[in-house]
Amino acid sequence: MSAMDPEISVIVPACNAGSYLSDCLDSIVSQTFCSWELTVIDDGSSDDTAKIAEDFAAKDARINVIRLPKSGVSAARNKGLDAANGRYVAFVDADDKLEPDFLKELHSYAEQSGADITQCSFFNVDEKGVKTPDEGSVDSVYSTSDEILHAHFKGQQGDIRLSVWAKLFRREAFSEIRFDTGLRVYEDAYYVYHCCRKAKSVFSFKTPLYQYIKRKSSVTHSALPGIWPDYFTMYERQKSECRNDRAILKNIDRREAETGLWLMRVMLREGKDGEVWNLRKKTLGVTMSVIWSSAPFGMKLKLIGVTVMPHIYFAMLRKRARTENEKV
Repeated sequence: MSAMDPEISVIVPACNAGSYLSDCLDSIVSQTFCSWELTVIDDGSSDDTAKIAEDFAAKDARINVIRLPKSGVSAARNKGLDAANGRYVAFVDADDKLEPDFLKELHSYAEQSGADITQCSFFNVDEKGVKTPDEGSVDSVYSTSDEILHAHFKGQQGDIRLSVWAKLFRREAFSEIRFDTGLRVYEDAYYVYHCCRKAKSVFSFKTPLYQYIKRKSSVTHSALPGIWPDYFTMYERQKSECRNDRAILKNIDRREAETGLWLMRVMLREGKDGEVWNLRKKTLGVTMSVIWSSAPFGMKLKLIGVTVMPHIYFAMLRKRARTENEKV
């Protein structure tokens, strides 16, 4: 690595992101830490995404644009990893933004701690721009393989979060790890999981430096009927790889059950009743494991309802969706 190489490679996959990409890139260009390179991967966009990225690149030599035929977010991120030159890698979603000190603070903590993964907290930002700090973030250092994996599998989201954003990865530690292009959902969670399996240490701090912007257009629920089995494919793979750790297996069962319950709500809102019954079958496989665990009582009640009186439980969910316009 030469003296001119950047400290951090920032990777932004973008597909039809024209309406918000400028805000994302502005937040990167405005960072208080300057030793970075940015690769924007245009994933077969049909709007002005590529032009916006190329306009930024024309003004700043640190920015590179790669155009791909439509290949999916995993292939786009992998292309960014292949092009990365920095000692560290950060991933930013094209519809999100960074706080000005995001790179500076993450880099400082990574250098001080020597961690392979450094994680900050984030803001949840609604469509009106109201920022709410995440309540589940933690200040902690994990320095053994067992500590790292158990932190990753703690609860539904993990103390080491499932998302690939709001993190800094030491590139040489994970040079052989790539995103699974066969997964259409949770591909970032599976990448983070593999990094956690290999990491020697992880540093987490609670300062919110990433803006996770919730947009109605960011998740297409209508696509879930065709791709939801990929959630369970990931869980099955993780169980196979962690089969000797009963505590982790219980946490994966809990996540699988929580995912099944969430997807049932989505399918009922979408009128996909046939998919609901397929999801019930999947969820029944982990129900007893969760009921006899320390999972929240409310979650156990939902699973009992799905198991012993599904018609009544689903009717209640339909009524709730109609009367409360539940956000799922």
